[in-house]
Amino acid sequence: MLLGRGYRDAAAAGTLLLAFTAGFVASVPTETPIGVGERLLEAALIAGIVGVALIPLYATRPRSAATVLANTWRQLCLACLALIGLAAVGANAPPVSTTVAAGLLLAVSLPAWYGRCRRRNEPDRVLIVGDDPALIKSSILSLPVVPLGFLSPVMTERPIETAYPEASVASRSDDEQIVTTDGGLPSDGRAGRIGMVTGTDSLGGLSQLERTLRERDVDTVVLAFERGDREECFGVLRTCRHHGVDALVHDSLADCVLACGSVGDSLVRVRLRPWPWYGRLAKRAFDIAFAAVGLVALAPLIVLVAFAVRLDSPGPILYSQIRTGTLGRTFSVSKFRSMVTDAEDDGARLSAEDAGGVDPRVTGVGRVLRKTHLDEIPQLFAILRGEMSVVGPRPERPEIDREIDTEDIDWSKRWFVKPGLTGIAQINDVTGFEPAKKLECDLEYVRRQSLWLDLELVVRQIRSVAVDVVDLVSERLNNEGDEGVRSS
Repeated sequence: MLLGRGYRDAAAAGTLLLAFTAGFVASVPTETPIGVGERLLEAALIAGIVGVALIPLYATRPRSAATVLANTWRQLCLACLALIGLAAVGANAPPVSTTVAAGLLLAVSLPAWYGRCRRRNEPDRVLIVGDDPALIKSSILSLPVVPLGFLSPVMTERPIETAYPEASVASRSDDEQIVTTDGGLPSDGRAGRIGMVTGTDSLGGLSQLERTLRERDVDTVVLAFERGDREECFGVLRTCRHHGVDALVHDSLADCVLACGSVGDSLVRVRLRPWPWYGRLAKRAFDIAFAAVGLVALAPLIVLVAFAVRLDSPGPILYSQIRTGTLGRTFSVSKFRSMVTDAEDDGARLSAEDAGGVDPRVTGVGRVLRKTHLDEIPQLFAILRGEMSVVGPRPERPEIDREIDTEDIDWSKRWFVKPGLTGIAQINDVTGFEPAKKLECDLEYVRRQSLWLDLELVVRQIRSVAVDVVDLVSERLNNEGDEGVRSS
């Protein structure tokens, strides 16, 4: 097994940990004199408990900065609680003040040290993942370093030499198709020939991805898929982002992703996180504050709307749908029910109201809820869970996504941003009936995103809702006035 960088990081962190704890124990005054041996025992106790708590952080696995911070702080809290518990029962443990001070210092120093060790790593350790032999071959030849290997499912696509003559192999049987089964070993087919020409081995199927990232300490994954589908291609991208691994794609997939520069002759770099960490942190803090305040402030209105929905038509108060989230992941979103219960028995489709028409499926109360956007209130819970944001591309149903994908629109680019309640498309009344224009608005938001832009869009949306409410009330009053005139 490879001696991964994670183990070297663990040794460095352990040395730093022991130095900190020994220093704290030696510097803390005690009421009764204690010997050097007792102080060393106390230091070893601190280092042992904290070290055991931190072991999971420094295994051989790539991690994003956010994951390292979250896990470090969680494990440190557990270690500090263990030390405080020992002190409470009178064991040979440091005072609570020493434990808290050491924990705060380690909460800053250990992630910083870990990040410093990771930044010094070179060269990149690259893994190829794909389902097209020709694209795998081209990706390998385009890389500036020799990759660790490649993962692929069963490959039955076109011959390598048909797509890339420069990557041809001397002899080939036309009936050779099956190369490797997902999770299995390569056969004597195309995977073996790719390895012979490039010096790169097949490491198994796509099901081995996470294990390979950990065991091989991968820095960069190159995607060589025939199509940018939600399950395999974007599933690999989700895994890369979760593990803090960089991603490249073959340029045949460049229109499916947010690209940020090229590598070699046929690879482009993917922007898995379009914004810097401090921008994401500020946005998440704003989302939590907005959703929490909104749910508290709107609590009485939520009760009234629930009663109105229940009294207006038979069926549940809330209606749940599966929507597309970040990097193609699906999640369940709830809304106040605004349609009859069998509205989508014949399949999901866009509402005619989005195009300015009349949708017979919408109930009387539902029409008011849609006009005032009150049916969206339950989505504040999805924002608290982190599945949605206040501002971002409007999440669409997977069925509608598939329909739009057939229109030669790079719809999947909007999946790189967390979906939201409102956004540039929403405040400009651009709906799913204009997918190209909607995508343009969403990509404009990606380019311009900032906390101030989010605040501006929220204010404009609230103002738009207020105008809609006034128009609705005026329309009702005018209708009642006309009925009064006709009755007189």
